Amino acid sequence: MKQKLYFRDIDDTNCYPLSDRLNDAKIDELTEITLIEADLDKDNPDYIWCTADGECVERHNCKKSYCNSYESKSGRGVCKHRGDLYTHGKEVKFKVI
Repeated sequence: MKQKLYFRDIDDTNCYPLSDRLNDAKIDELTEITLIEADLDKDNPDYIWCTADGECVERHNCKKSYCNSYESKSGRGVCKHRGDLYTHGKEVKFKVI
């Protein structure tokens, strides 16, 4: 099972595990934080998240002939940097302990 991911706010484009967000909050000496749940985007089959470039790209551009960051995952034409695309879900509050 994949770990649940969270955006810092509605304008954030990168989502991270709750443990990372809580560690950041501890460094900032916060006692409570509000995060946005990251929901897997299943309605956008034409786009993927490139983990090498840190941005959303068109799926058909995720090929060795188009991308300098392309690295084969298994030798079958799938890049190891091809990640899931997430959308912003609901706001959730957490206590920072």
